[in-house]
Amino acid sequence: MKKFLSRTKFVGPSFNSVMKLLTVGLIFSFFTTVLLQFAMHFQVWGRRGAQSTDMNVVVHYVLEFLTRSQMVYSVLACLLLFIFIVVLVNRLFIGTAIYSILAIIAVVAEYMKMSTRNEPIILSDMAELTAVSGLTKMIDKGLLIGAIIAIAVLLVGAVLIELYMRRKRAGVFAESVRNMMFLQSGSRLGVLLISFGLLATPFVVNADQNKAILYHFGYQRQNNIMVDDAMINGPIMTFVSNISSVIMREPDDYSAKEMARLQKKYTNYASELNKTRQDNLKGQTVISILSESLTNPNEVPKLKYEGPDVYKNINQIKQDAVLSGTMLSSGYGGGTANIEYMTIAGFPLATFAPEMVVPYTQLVPYANEVPTLPNLFDQREVLHPYPGMFYNRRDAYKDIGIQKFYTTDGLKNKYPDKYTGKLSSKTDYPADKNAYRFLLDKIDDTQSKKSQFLQLMTMQNHLMYKANEYPGSPYKVLEPAVSQNTKDQVETYITGVHETDMATKKLIDKVENMDRPVTLVFYGDHWPVVFTFIDQETQMKKSHETDYFIYQNKAARDNSKQSTLRRDQRPYASPSDFPSLLLQATNSKVTPFFALQTKVVDKLPVFANYARDTFVDNNGKELKTKDLTSKQKELLHDLKLVQYDLSAGEHYLSSDFTHKK
Repeated sequence: MKKFLSRTKFVGPSFNSVMKLLTVGLIFSFFTTVLLQFAMHFQVWGRRGAQSTDMNVVVHYVLEFLTRSQMVYSVLACLLLFIFIVVLVNRLFIGTAIYSILAIIAVVAEYMKMSTRNEPIILSDMAELTAVSGLTKMIDKGLLIGAIIAIAVLLVGAVLIELYMRRKRAGVFAESVRNMMFLQSGSRLGVLLISFGLLATPFVVNADQNKAILYHFGYQRQNNIMVDDAMINGPIMTFVSNISSVIMREPDDYSAKEMARLQKKYTNYASELNKTRQDNLKGQTVISILSESLTNPNEVPKLKYEGPDVYKNINQIKQDAVLSGTMLSSGYGGGTANIEYMTIAGFPLATFAPEMVVPYTQLVPYANEVPTLPNLFDQREVLHPYPGMFYNRRDAYKDIGIQKFYTTDGLKNKYPDKYTGKLSSKTDYPADKNAYRFLLDKIDDTQSKKSQFLQLMTMQNHLMYKANEYPGSPYKVLEPAVSQNTKDQVETYITGVHETDMATKKLIDKVENMDRPVTLVFYGDHWPVVFTFIDQETQMKKSHETDYFIYQNKAARDNSKQSTLRRDQRPYASPSDFPSLLLQATNSKVTPFFALQTKVVDKLPVFANYARDTFVDNNGKELKTKDLTSKQKELLHDLKLVQYDLSAGEHYLSSDFTHKK
C-alpha cells in the first residue's frame, strides 16, 4: 500500500515556484485587462464622453476601471487561461507565447469591432468568422500587419529561449524555470482540470447562475447598450455575460390550458377583423427598406449646418404617405439585424430575455417557430449590397422562409455588379440610388398574379464616415464646437443622408406610376455614432429616434380603400409594429397571430426597445408597465405568453394560429 501511494502522490512545484508562476501570470493577465479596456476607450466615437483619441482622457477611464471589482474578475479570468495554457504545454515560454498571441488577437479584434461598429465582441460574433470578405474591409491593415509581426516575434523568441534553456550553460535560470513546471502527471492533471472547469463554467451553467456569479464581482448590466456594458464591466465580463443563452423566461400562468384559451381568443378576434378586410395580398408587392443609419440631422439637438435642407424630400414623402412618424430603435450605431428581425417577426426585443441580444443567432435556429410577415407571400426575397454572412443571416433566412438572399458574395443569388456603383471613389459602400434600381427591377420582374415581399437593406450611410468622402460636399457644420475629426464625420454623414433623400424621392416617383399595387415601409435602423456631443444618458429616447413611413402607390391606395389605417395612428412606432401596420394598410386578412399583433398596436403604447419595462405614448411621454391600465397589462401578458410559446416554450399553439389558410 505504501508503495502504491508513493507512486500516485501528486507532486508539483514548490510553494515558491508556484508563487513565481502566479506572479508571471498575474502580470500578463493585468496587462491583458488594461489593453482590452484601452481598446474600448481609445475610439473616435466619444460615447458617454469615455471614448476619445485624447490619451489623457483614455488613461483616466482605464485607471477608473482598474479601481472597480469588475477588474478583478477580468484579471482572474485571464490568469486561469494563462495557467491552463502554460500547464497544458508544460513549457513556460511556449505557453506564455501562446497566451500572448491569443491576447493580441483579442485586443486587436475588440479594437477593430469597436472602431467599425462601436460594439464589443460577444459569443454570437463567432458566427461571423466565415464572413472574411466583409471583415477584411473593416480591418486596419497597419494594425493587422503589426499584430502579425508581433505574433511571429513571440513564436520565434519563445522557441529560441526554450532551445537555449536546454543547454547546460543556461544554468540557474533554466533550473528556476523548470521548477515552475509540473513534472508529475498527477498534479499537472489536477491543475488542468481545475482551471479548465473554472473556464468552462459560464458555458455549462444556466443564464441565472452565470449572472449570479458575475454579480459577486459587481457586474452592472447595461440593457441593449453593449458598448456601455463593456466600458463599465470590461469586455471580458460582457462576453461572459452573453455566453449562457436564454431566449425568454417563462411568464406566469403558462400552461397548455392557458395557451388553448389564447388560441381561441385570438382566432375569434381574427375572424372579427377579417369581416371588414377584403384583400389576401394576391398580385401585390410589399417592400421593406432598411435605410442604414438614417435619421434626420435637422432633429439632432445642438446641430446646425450650412447647406441645402438635407431631409427636404423625405419630410415631404412622410406627409404624402398613408402613415408616418418616429420609430424607436433598440440600437445605437449598430444592432441592425435585431431591428430588422423585429420588423419582419413583429416581436419586440424588449420582451425577450436581456441575454438574448442577437435573434438571428440565438433565437431563430432554436425557436419552435418563427412566424414572420414574409411567410404570407408567394415570393420572398432580400436584397443586400454587401457580404451576407453577418449575423447568421443566410441560415436564419432559410429558417424563416426567405427564398432568395442577394449579396455581393452570393454564389447562387449574387447581387449584380451593375447595381453596386458608389457615389465616389473614396467611399466604401454602394450608393442607395443604385440599390433602388435593383429593387425596381425586381418589382418589374415579378409575376403579376403572385404576391411578393421584397426587403432591401442599404449600405450607403454605414460607418466609417471618412473626411472628404464626398468631394465637393456643400455641407459645413456650424454648431456645436466639436473636434475636427467629429466635424469631418458629421459633414460626411449628412452629405450621405442628402444623397439618400434625393434618391428616395426618385424611387417613390417611379413606384407611384406603377400599375402593380405597391406598399412600402421605409425606416432608418438606428442613429449613426457621429453625434458624439449628444449625451445618451440624458437623451436616451432622442438618440434612438429614427424616421419611418408607409407609402402606397395609387394602385395600392385604390386596392385598399376600405383600410382602417389612420394617418395619425402611430406617431411613435416600434419596429415590431410594422407587420400589423402593413397588413392594415393593405386591408389584408390576418391569422390569429397577426390579430394579436394588431391589437397590441391598437391598444398598447409603443415598446421602447432601448430600455426594459419602458413604453412611449402618442405624445412621446415615457411610461412604465405599472402605468398601464389593467386591460393593457392583460394584453401585454397575452403577447408574452404567445411569444414564449413560439420561441422557447412547449409550442402548445397549433399551426392554425400562425399559418394562413
